Amino acid sequence: MAGAPDRGPQRLLNDEETGAQLESMLGPRTTSCQSVISCSSPRFAALVRSRYRGLCFKAALGTAVLVACMAAAICTVTRLPAEAKATPHGAEEADVTRLVGVPGTGCAQEGQDCHTSKCCADGGGSQGLQCWAKDDYWAVCLRNTTCKSGVHPGETHGSYDQYGKFHLDSWSCEKLGSRSKPDCSTYGEDDCPKSRCDWFRTNKCLPKCSQFGTKEACPGSHCAWDGSTCAVDPCSAQWEDCRSSKCCSSARGAGGQQCFQKNEDYATCMDFCDSNSTQKGWSCKKLGERTPLPAPCSWAGKDCSATHCCANIGFSCVVKDDTWQACVQTVQHSTWVDTPVAIPEGWKGTVLGKWRSEYPLQPAAMDAPLAGVSFYCFMAVLPNSTEEALMGVAKKNGQGIFACNASAVFHSWKSSSAGWDTGEATLQNTAVFFKVWDEVKADGRYVQYDWTIKSDADCAFLPDRLRSHLWNLRVPAGASVYIKNTNADKGLSNGQFLGAIEIFSKKAVMTYFDNAEGCQKALGTNSGEDGFLKGCMDALGVGFMHDGEILKPDFAASYCRTAARVAYHPLKDPAVLQNCYNAALGKPIDWSHNTAPGIPR
Repeated sequence: MAGAPDRGPQRLLNDEETGAQLESMLGPRTTSCQSVISCSSPRFAALVRSRYRGLCFKAALGTAVLVACMAAAICTVTRLPAEAKATPHGAEEADVTRLVGVPGTGCAQEGQDCHTSKCCADGGGSQGLQCWAKDDYWAVCLRNTTCKSGVHPGETHGSYDQYGKFHLDSWSCEKLGSRSKPDCSTYGEDDCPKSRCDWFRTNKCLPKCSQFGTKEACPGSHCAWDGSTCAVDPCSAQWEDCRSSKCCSSARGAGGQQCFQKNEDYATCMDFCDSNSTQKGWSCKKLGERTPLPAPCSWAGKDCSATHCCANIGFSCVVKDDTWQACVQTVQHSTWVDTPVAIPEGWKGTVLGKWRSEYPLQPAAMDAPLAGVSFYCFMAVLPNSTEEALMGVAKKNGQGIFACNASAVFHSWKSSSAGWDTGEATLQNTAVFFKVWDEVKADGRYVQYDWTIKSDADCAFLPDRLRSHLWNLRVPAGASVYIKNTNADKGLSNGQFLGAIEIFSKKAVMTYFDNAEGCQKALGTNSGEDGFLKGCMDALGVGFMHDGEILKPDFAASYCRTAARVAYHPLKDPAVLQNCYNAALGKPIDWSHNTAPGIPR
């Protein structure tokens, strides 16, 4: 039958059932009577009273049971049927979800509960919004101009009377407060009301930013939160016309982009502009400067009043006094143990936030867009070394970086050996790769591709396999992310990020380039290239995704027959590297060159 409740009336207890059994029945739906003072909605208590009144007083099971019943009648319900999505008569159905009003506006938004504020924020198209009451504890902001009292179609919520009969809730349809003013967007330039709206540079009448008092309420359509106020964003979002602003908004998703001109009538923010290929017919003239991607947290010793977090591991944002908050060391961190460090003497000592740690980026939802799989790949080669011959093997086979969409080879120089705090030896090559990464930035082609990949010369790398792995990871489009590439022990593998093949999304690389100097000063050069890059990415808020099947660390070419892997390392002999490609590509293998000379076969 239409409008039937989700479940039938509660049954009455018989004389043999105990008070404990009654409490067991009611327990999942109620809390201790001590929680009455913290009831989130008086309506919940009223529902319980009406639902269990008849049940309790008909039970007549003695004082103990009566006490339990009275407890259920006055305590807060914590598990109730879902709210109805009711719609006043004479209007299309609206998805009425119980939500709190947006902080900083004072009034509820469309579809939100307004029984407390008794007002609706301006909006709702050209008609505005009206707060319509259902009962004393629930009202909603809707565009409807009329509301008929009674039970509305689709109502599912209700309560039981003393006889155990279920009654659907009725709407009182009382008007709470006045109807709000129409949405700013319904006005033109001539009649855009200056008291609450502004004529924006995109030729639209939009809500005045200053009326929103919190970051959450500050609309991202044209405003930006500057840390204390909601203000008009002076820069443009992607695809907005940026001819007048000549800058791109980091706050509204255009960080790292440049304003490029198409013609005299249009310009917009993009990662790059190529009038010979992807943007044919564009002038690609740069307007203003590229907007850098800021570090989300503060570096050691720097002011953290705006960020409330620190980029350096072991550092916390601490209050010194009323005028200074800074990132100071509170923990001595190593691979195996963290040792507390005392806050400086004389500081107030309030900790506003701690340091950035690595965080896993979640896969995109099934209906969400995915990152593409175009690659810019590079290799650093030491001149007059075996690395030149190893590079030649990859080039001859059309594999490695030469199977990417674009590639580059840069010169390096000798590095010294150092060690991690695990005691394991590593190559202290960070300073070398500062320079190599500078050359990647100067080359500039990385911005045209979804991923930037660094491969060592002694690494057999199969890009087509990597594309499959990245699709399977479901990397969200536009994500700032690096890929952990091994299943080796975290303490012995730089947190499962090994430098033989390093995989970064375009936005991750752009974030690094915009903050490389801060990373270099804060992290130093003693951790090895992969240790530095991982530490820097974590500090800058770049997330990670993990695919431990990407890299196979082994000296033998025979392991290259493992089709699930993307890269094999270290293969320091050109003949062994060739055999690896032979094995991976289904060609004959010369078993006399399974491993490099001096290494057991």
